[in-house]
Amino acid sequence: MPTKLTNAGIEALEATDRDRIIFDTSPGFGLRITRAGSKLFFAQARAAGQVRRVTVGAFPAMKVAEARAAARLMLDDLMAGKNPAVERQIRQAAIAASDITVADLADRWMAEVVRPKRKPRTIADYELILAQRIKPALGHIPVRALSWAQCNAFHGSMAKTPRRANYVASTLRAMMNFAEHIDVRPKHSNPVKGVEFFREGKRERFLSEAEIGAAADAIESAEREGVIGPHAACGLRLALFTGARSGEITAAQWGHVDWQRKLIRLPDSKTNDPRTIHLSDAAVEVLKTLPRVGPFIIAGAKDGEAYKNLSRAWITARAYAGLDDVRLHDLRHSYASLAAGRGVSLQMIGKLLGHKVTATTQRYAHLARDRVAMVNDELGAAMTAAIENRPARSAANVVKLKQPRKPRGQSS
Repeated sequence: MPTKLTNAGIEALEATDRDRIIFDTSPGFGLRITRAGSKLFFAQARAAGQVRRVTVGAFPAMKVAEARAAARLMLDDLMAGKNPAVERQIRQAAIAASDITVADLADRWMAEVVRPKRKPRTIADYELILAQRIKPALGHIPVRALSWAQCNAFHGSMAKTPRRANYVASTLRAMMNFAEHIDVRPKHSNPVKGVEFFREGKRERFLSEAEIGAAADAIESAEREGVIGPHAACGLRLALFTGARSGEITAAQWGHVDWQRKLIRLPDSKTNDPRTIHLSDAAVEVLKTLPRVGPFIIAGAKDGEAYKNLSRAWITARAYAGLDDVRLHDLRHSYASLAAGRGVSLQMIGKLLGHKVTATTQRYAHLARDRVAMVNDELGAAMTAAIENRPARSAANVVKLKQPRKPRGQSS
């Protein structure tokens, strides 16, 4: 039965008195443990009516992710009737001849494009994607040799997390565009182009007023029990009270706070413009009760650094309220929902949320229409009540009209 091969699992395997074969959950990829204790990765496929097995590499010199990716290339070669050993030599020769690999390209892209031109949070996200996804799976492949089939298979391997899979593939596509610009690949040859992305669907979750109260209680409980600290709790409360993005909250510094005007003025934001976060009295009280540790309002574990992952703190806190389907960003949606339900215009909601494009606020238009319908129902009920409660008409006030007289000789 196929078993998901992992580095830790292979490390624990011991040799027996005969060779052992263990197939991975990825078709055609497996591990052979010899009687002498050698652990060899292999690729196996049926080609030209015969089952062929070729060695990919030896553990631990080659790790599972790298071996799995190399096996996919060899399987492609086998199915195409090519000699995997020869094709592998060609690839290795290309690398030896300084043909840039995907890993090399990633490092250059980060150095020349991402780090000088992207925001810190985006840089950190790309670094994580490259280290955990792209480099282990595709890093050894020459950029010129990277094919659509390999990119499509790479994207498909992340089917359990479709949104993240699409984001990773978009990152790879941006890298390949860069490869074209620096003439590492021919123009219009991006191998990610044409890869069909997973359907994500628009996910909107709005908390009811009762759930907002439950969320506030959950944050308080998590802080009281010590599973999140006071700065994380403050960050979550600011998300509730301001509708600000988590990145805006963690980027805010004490020097950005205008106490007199009750706002936080960020010099930069997601939209590349200054951003004003308006503070209600409740939000101001949250800030006043928070101890100041360094320049950032939501201080991190290290001196002088901001809090790293407010979403993780929310995942911990939300469990106290049973709101497991609520993301941190849904608090922002709920803030807008509450505003729309109280008749606040879409234009004003956009200003409160810091939307640069008015179309972004249109997602809340149906909430505003719901409020209009509610007011219309209230007016209709009031009108009906007014009609039903009108004073009864008295018979004394009824004037009987005279019937017109008919000329003589005219029959009735």
